Amino acid sequence: MKTKVLNKLLLVLLLLAAAIPAKSDDIDLLISGGKEKIGYYKEGDIDYFSMSELSSVLGDHISWDIVGLSAQYDVQGHKIKFFADSPYINTDDSVLNMTYPALLIKGQIYLPCQTFIPILDNIRTERVTWERDRKSIRVDSEFFTVTDLAVSAKANGILVELFLSKPTDYEIYESEGNWLNITIPDATVNRRQLLLRRDRNFLRDMNVFQFKSSAQISLRFKRPIQKYNNRLAQNPVRIQISLLDSTAAPIASHGIGKVGPDHKIDKIIIDPGHGGNDYGAIGLDKTKEKKIVLDIAKRLAKLIRDDKIFEAVLTRSGDKYISLEERTRIANEAAGDLYVSIHANASLNRSARGFQVFFLAPAKNDEARAAAQLENASFAEELGSQASGEEDNLSFILSDMIQNEFQEESADLASMIDREFRKSLSNKTRARGIDQAGFVVLNGVYMPSVLVETAFLSNRKDEDLLNEKSYRQKVAESIYEGLKRFKAKYESLQ
Repeated sequence: MKTKVLNKLLLVLLLLAAAIPAKSDDIDLLISGGKEKIGYYKEGDIDYFSMSELSSVLGDHISWDIVGLSAQYDVQGHKIKFFADSPYINTDDSVLNMTYPALLIKGQIYLPCQTFIPILDNIRTERVTWERDRKSIRVDSEFFTVTDLAVSAKANGILVELFLSKPTDYEIYESEGNWLNITIPDATVNRRQLLLRRDRNFLRDMNVFQFKSSAQISLRFKRPIQKYNNRLAQNPVRIQISLLDSTAAPIASHGIGKVGPDHKIDKIIIDPGHGGNDYGAIGLDKTKEKKIVLDIAKRLAKLIRDDKIFEAVLTRSGDKYISLEERTRIANEAAGDLYVSIHANASLNRSARGFQVFFLAPAKNDEARAAAQLENASFAEELGSQASGEEDNLSFILSDMIQNEFQEESADLASMIDREFRKSLSNKTRARGIDQAGFVVLNGVYMPSVLVETAFLSNRKDEDLLNEKSYRQKVAESIYEGLKRFKAKYESLQ
């Protein structure tokens, strides 16, 4: 009986999807210096966009309740629930009216640009805008001059860091009541993001003001301000304010930032995929993945060694096969802080192309599973020959626990590298977003880790790109910028 009811409901769902014409056009999604195309539909004077495709690009998640014909969108700690053919949405504990109904088109949820984008802008930390004349949605964290804040305890006091999109002048002054005020001329401030960073271990109060010609951040500390120093730091650009007062340490310990065995992020494990008799993917013009990814890895290592912010450790520096066990042993024995595995993708679909960044977690879709299966195939014999039993089971459980511990940080690192890729590579090939899958090369590595697919060797245009030195250099530079972003954020939270 239940099966019949479910089948009827599924039939209703299919009929609803078929009742609305397929999307007739695309709109531009402008994000992190790049441009994407997402689904667009126009009903009368109302513009609709594919929320399903937007969430995929942003690395967010939409879950469907087939029976209720509803979908839930999880974004930055908020939950938004849509209902097919209804203008009403649930946002956390509130009910809002979009005026125009959510539409279900070919299994995707479409929402009205004019009325939903302002709601999304109010929830996300980035600025999100709909430009009707240009028919584009802009997601722009770079719109803000002041992008983020970190307050952390150090051995000699408290460190305040204000992250900026570019170098700028600033003024600092104290006011009555233990307030420290930072004024930045001609600045725009990401107010929502900064307010999310308020830490009651250190701060009694906090205000963020946006004026016409300046921005001001005011921090009221729990302990008296005695002496402080400040400077403009680089890589990334940020204002650092050191309050030199050991009595100002927080009452409770700060529980964020479980990275770095010595509480510093200074050693990067670079893992070029494949090697030796394992060629990896082979392109239409016989380009070998093992050669391409080794070149990118060496370029990344050179950037790191020249800049001397990190130490670089390569799992292989020549054309040699390295086993799965050896790769993880090198990473863990070196006490690495971050692990980056570099690969080139392939697909039976020759039109598939683009870059993508993965972290270790159960795959959410068939494309992610296919990518994992492709990369895992290299270790199939090794995995098949491993003994089974209690020792193996314990090893698997411990490995799974480690990966769960670092999953949030790994996802964050993936997001930062993806953002840098979009800035420098989106004009060359497609941005495929952030995803998760069960890559065995990341399992057992006791640190935040990501796997980078630089482009598709099975696509002729992507293969040509991978054979260009300039493209491989941009890939290496983008990964490096992502690593520096991660270091700046998580070291400030220790």
